Amino acid sequence: MSSLREGPNPLRPYYIPPSVGLPADPAPNNTSANSKHGPSPSKTSFGSSARDILSDLDYSEYLSDSSPSAVEVIKGLADQALWKYTSVLLAQPFEVAKTVLQVHVAYNGTKSAAAAEDMRRRPVGYRDDMYNDSDPDSPSYFTSSAPLSPHRSTSSHSRGRRHVTDRAGYIPSSPNTTSSPHKLDLRRGDSLVEVISQLWTKEGAWGVWKGANTTFIYSVLLKTIESWTRSLLSVLLNVPDPGLLVESGVGGLDIVDSPYPFASLGVAVAAAGIAGVILAPLDIIRTKLILTPSTHPPRSLFKSLTTLNIITLPPSLAAITLLHSTLPTFLATSAPLFLRSRLGVDPVLTPNTYSVATFLSSSLELFLRLPLETVLRRGQMSVVSSPSPSTARQTPLETIVDVGPYRGIVGTMWTIVKEEGGAEQELVVGTGGAPAVKIGKKGRRKGQGVEGLFRGWRVGMWGLVGVWGVAALGGAGAKGGEF
Repeated sequence: MSSLREGPNPLRPYYIPPSVGLPADPAPNNTSANSKHGPSPSKTSFGSSARDILSDLDYSEYLSDSSPSAVEVIKGLADQALWKYTSVLLAQPFEVAKTVLQVHVAYNGTKSAAAAEDMRRRPVGYRDDMYNDSDPDSPSYFTSSAPLSPHRSTSSHSRGRRHVTDRAGYIPSSPNTTSSPHKLDLRRGDSLVEVISQLWTKEGAWGVWKGANTTFIYSVLLKTIESWTRSLLSVLLNVPDPGLLVESGVGGLDIVDSPYPFASLGVAVAAAGIAGVILAPLDIIRTKLILTPSTHPPRSLFKSLTTLNIITLPPSLAAITLLHSTLPTFLATSAPLFLRSRLGVDPVLTPNTYSVATFLSSSLELFLRLPLETVLRRGQMSVVSSPSPSTARQTPLETIVDVGPYRGIVGTMWTIVKEEGGAEQELVVGTGGAPAVKIGKKGRRKGQGVEGLFRGWRVGMWGLVGVWGVAALGGAGAKGGEF
């Protein structure tokens, strides 16, 4: 071995010894002399020898030279918060309009058509009384001067004050006399632009961006609590955290690389459900701030929380809140697993097919979430509108639109599809001056139909198209976004 260090081996003239390695052992004659006085002070430790061995390797691309300072951490958090708040401000007008259309109760056609339908069901004598513009208290100059009998006078006076009633016998309130100046007169039940324009006309910019701060706080807390709960459940169940795995193309988590994919799927769904239940009161307040006039206090988050009957999830909203929180997460998380494990669609081998498939799964998740969100918003308003036993509030809650009823999950959907609204009708003049109803081309039908459960789907689809387009181009939006 000493000959290798003194010169090249004649049998291996082109061999070059490695430049890295442990330093050469000290000479034998020095070993005996130093052994009497203890260990040699020049002998290096294993740590220093390892640094000498790996001194020529460059790790600057993988490890930073120094940890980030506190100022850099605060600056990064501020940049993320500013980006998140800007995204909320851009999406809030459409979110407000979508919420208004979801809770808005649709009438059977226009107001004039409803009145015409009611008059059409009345007898001819009743129509004469309705179109008689004479005052019952004014004296009659073209009748006999003989005194009327008490029975006839009473009947004529009561006939002059007759009111329009519906089939059940109730007197409907007149929309023109009881309407608030803050009420929106929506002529179309599916127009987001109409809602935004009327809110801007009546309340200005405060009406269009109502609840923006609460929405920002809710979105940040939802992501934080969901991530923390997911990590906690992963540790307790000894499974990898789904949030640390590779994310799918358009939202969701790709759990196919997990050793226990179904356990990771259950962890992700459970974390979403727990976060939705914890933040249910905050979501109720957000819906209330959107649907009440901007001039009606309280408008702050903490003061509005004190007006709730309970500070936890109401029992009547437990089922719909869990479904709204877990079902979209289940579909968005299980779609990449199904695509890669069952269909063999891989983002590396077949990127275009995988991108289109994830876009279709995100669209399916959107159309699954909208009906549940519609029922949830009506249920939240029913909780807010109920009188509080502590305050004994008697005045009803004033809203910018008439809120539809909440009758459970299936009952509310059935009411929207089969009972509320109807075909558009037009009031025309019939024969003999009597009013008649001209039915539209679609014919008379009752209920909004299935499209009443998917209010705001167009803006949701445009958001998905934008995120998917950025992800297809390989931009920063590949990991999803606010929309």
